Amino acid sequence: MSATHYSEKQLLINELLLLNQENLPQSLALMQKQKSHQHCMLCGPNSLLGLKLNFYNDANQQVWAHFKSSIHQQGYEGILHGGFLSALLDSSMCHAIFSKNIEAVTADMNIRFLHEVKVNSHILMTAKVITSRSPLYKVEGELYVDGILMTKSNARFMTKGFSKI
Repeated sequence: MSATHYSEKQLLINELLLLNQENLPQSLALMQKQKSHQHCMLCGPNSLLGLKLNFYNDANQQVWAHFKSSIHQQGYEGILHGGFLSALLDSSMCHAIFSKNIEAVTADMNIRFLHEVKVNSHILMTAKVITSRSPLYKVEGELYVDGILMTKSNARFMTKGFSKI
């Protein structure tokens, strides 16, 4: 693991400690970048203006990521745009499916915004697959700031290429 990934993993662990000191994942492994997502605006390593997010998974295939927001994701003055938060949730949930070696696309997504997320927040992202019955997968995602649940989502994903027209 590179020094950059090591420091990123330490930030992630610090965020997890704020969330729950007793139930910290035993091991977090850096997830491989998907070949199909090389230009993804959130996780793609080859996306010119992308965030290049790295995701980590634990033994239970729950995925985790850390992101520090900036003014570039702002909606209202000083507050992150809801669409941007939705994109973070979508990406997290997609990576939960990747952790099962499955490629799927979002079929529908329900989001609950519990609190405003301020610009320059350190965001802990997490997601896990709830049910897995190919071609349909139900997934949940959550965003935390300082250990407080800010936004949560549940979604259904369909296996990529399942519905070819």
